[in-house]
Amino acid sequence: MVLASGARLACDAPILATGADPPPLLQGSGLALDERGFVATGPTLQSRSHPEVFAVGDVATRVDAPHPRSGVYAVRAGAPLLNNLRRFVGGGELRAHRPQRRTLNLISCGERRAILTWGGLAAEGRWAWWWKDRIDRGFVARYRVTMPLEQPVARTR
Repeated sequence: MVLASGARLACDAPILATGADPPPLLQGSGLALDERGFVATGPTLQSRSHPEVFAVGDVATRVDAPHPRSGVYAVRAGAPLLNNLRRFVGGGELRAHRPQRRTLNLISCGERRAILTWGGLAAEGRWAWWWKDRIDRGFVARYRVTMPLEQPVARTR
């Protein structure tokens, strides 16, 4: 691998990892942002500056409970977000969302192998890929929409 400096690095498998960046539209939006430009939210997932705005996932930072940017946190915030949106519209009391302290992370490596991390533990292998595949297929199946078959259109001559 050739680095930007021109130096060469011998390796079996280079891995390129990039971090999440906030969407540029947030700058100048008037919303309270964290130091990196993500929407600053609190325990109820509301913007710290605009209580009528809710944000989770890659666009937001929980300033009271910072955690890594991971799809697991975004997915787990979905149901509490929906419930708080319903409560907000209905005039109910909002509830604090408590993100889990650690997450199971599974990264596919190709050739039916994956890397697994949980807290400070890490492992790799086909069994980790099988586990990831099972979790991913189950997640997708929960949101699969079955479309009815279209009826043939009768043609007239």
